[in-house]
Amino acid sequence: MNLDHLRYFIVLTQEMHYTRAADRLNISQSGLSHAIAALEKELGVPLFQRQGRGITPSPYGAVLLPQAEQIVTAADSCLRSFQLMREGGGILRLRTIPLLIIPTVTTLCRRFKEANPECDFTFSTGMSSQVCQSVKEGTADIGFCSKLTEDPSLEYAPIQKRRMVAAVPLGHPLAQQKTVSVQDTLPYPHVTYSWLSGQRDPVDRLFAPVRDQWNIAYEVEDANFIMELVAQGFGITVMLDTPPVHRQDIHLLPLSDDHTESCFYIARRKEPHPLTSVDRFFTFCVQESPL
Repeated sequence: MNLDHLRYFIVLTQEMHYTRAADRLNISQSGLSHAIAALEKELGVPLFQRQGRGITPSPYGAVLLPQAEQIVTAADSCLRSFQLMREGGGILRLRTIPLLIIPTVTTLCRRFKEANPECDFTFSTGMSSQVCQSVKEGTADIGFCSKLTEDPSLEYAPIQKRRMVAAVPLGHPLAQQKTVSVQDTLPYPHVTYSWLSGQRDPVDRLFAPVRDQWNIAYEVEDANFIMELVAQGFGITVMLDTPPVHRQDIHLLPLSDDHTESCFYIARRKEPHPLTSVDRFFTFCVQESPL
């Protein structure tokens, strides 16, 4: 199937007029007509039908349109990827936990792209275990996570530390204090991460000495969900100081306990990557780290 014919078909469905579509494509009207006719002959069905002075996609054309757009988009992406590779760049596939998107990952990507315009990114999100698995399987080139997977094929480097804070509803008794300890929070029901989240580990380590007194009322996977439950009075929480905790309907309190910091990491496969820009980006992120 000719890619140019598919491109012509997509433009013609947008313009609904042969003359306008040909002008937009910078080809002759007869050339456009021959291309569409060849595509219809290959598929064995009419793709357009007359409507007044213009045309409209036939039922077959309506079915072809989303598939044609997908094919052309994939082809353009492949072409761009290899063009960037020839220029020493490439498209880096990143997967990150949502907590690091704003502003850590986006800022690092912007700065790297400013210095390396031949590089670009695709983005996806997941929990730490999913991030590490994607890097291991090669469906992501770089990962950003909070929990390490013990795997000899992966390499990690810390890029950020954040402190624990307590978050309580406005008007809560603890909101009158300047700081709180873990012990201070024990009389109240807690909302915390479920075990599926890598963010549960640092909280669990903090409460390990008083686990039998830790009153967990609700466990959820998402930080924004936790904060909404806190704001609505379902409980209080202790978690890392990340963007979701900064809300006007939540009161934040520093923790006075020791060892209330936790790290976030960048991950890559240890084996050499065919895109040299992957290793450059990994090194760049580590060097930009405040640690």
